[in-house]
Amino acid sequence: MKIAIVVPPWVRVPPEGYGGIELVVGLLADGLVKKGHEVTLYTVGSSRSKAGVKFFFEHPMFQASCGDVSSFLNVAVTHSLWAYMDIEREGYDVVHDNTWKEGLACARFISTPVVHTIHGNFNWENRKFYGMFVGDGHVGFVTVSRFLMESFPGLNYLGVVYNAVDVSRYPFREEKEDYYVYVGRFNEEKAPHIACKVASELGVKLYLAGKVREEREKEYFNAHVKPYLNDNIKYLGEVSEEEKLRLLSHAKAYLFPIQWDEPFGITMIEALACGTPVVTFRRGSAPEVVEHCRTGFVVDTVEEFAAVLSEVEAINPRKCRERVEETFSVERMVDGYEKAYREMARKRVAEPWLNHRLRTTGGSWKRKDSTGPGFLTGKPSSR
Repeated sequence: MKIAIVVPPWVRVPPEGYGGIELVVGLLADGLVKKGHEVTLYTVGSSRSKAGVKFFFEHPMFQASCGDVSSFLNVAVTHSLWAYMDIEREGYDVVHDNTWKEGLACARFISTPVVHTIHGNFNWENRKFYGMFVGDGHVGFVTVSRFLMESFPGLNYLGVVYNAVDVSRYPFREEKEDYYVYVGRFNEEKAPHIACKVASELGVKLYLAGKVREEREKEYFNAHVKPYLNDNIKYLGEVSEEEKLRLLSHAKAYLFPIQWDEPFGITMIEALACGTPVVTFRRGSAPEVVEHCRTGFVVDTVEEFAAVLSEVEAINPRKCRERVEETFSVERMVDGYEKAYREMARKRVAEPWLNHRLRTTGGSWKRKDSTGPGFLTGKPSSR
């Protein structure tokens, strides 16, 4: 198949630091090429892939993503619109969109079938936006967890495809050192302060790693994490990939005290790939990723979170590694998306009038009703 994959312009592929979507897409693109597909990655110019790379922006536009709304929208829309215009000219069998609303908005108005992966949660704003696609077969949707799919029924779902890691890159270690670890973002949703609170109360060692660059991250860190830091609880900064893997593979457990409905949580499978059990809360996709009492613990309260830390040594590290090999491997992810692409290509919606009108000027559309969100009715208006 001839496949176009679109990712946001904020981070290069693969990422040099933070960048979950870019990490997964990099593995996917290379895996599809390995299986003989012709793949083009629409990203930033500094990206590296076995697939072809096309770009509008030469370098990652991360700063724009942290700036004001105008800067964010300008970069996001420019990148996506450019990509979709080029995709329609070049002619692909399918487009795989990994952006947010900007890409999906463009996707609805091209003739090429589109598979859109939903990476984020359905808050009230997202529900209103995705609600416009309920009953619309032009775009096929994939979610990264069953939790996400069940959160918002009615879309043209092609299935669940879990994120993956290249298991061979993760050092497996059975013998653990006497510390726990948190690696990730610093905010109230990820809630590393809970890990600090528990470690402080139990008097155990905890190492924390991750970026604290944005103003909101600094405010959270200074207010909720810094007061706990001492000889046992240490912040290591934004560590290298090599250091991250060392921390994960040597730790007794990876602490993931989320206080929101995590759509997936790729650091959980990174820890499991190293043979390190995960302790987390029963939120979002966590129960799908972590098998309770087999590859870690999924709990409901902070008290339970603290209590199970003494039980992590009973978890077999090999079971953790096997979980990733069986469920979150690159091969399985590539097979899942390949199936979704083929299904969407077969289900291409026959709307020749729409494709014609979008290539001309002056097209107008009839609303379903006078107060609704303006879904297309399936035929042009008579005006």
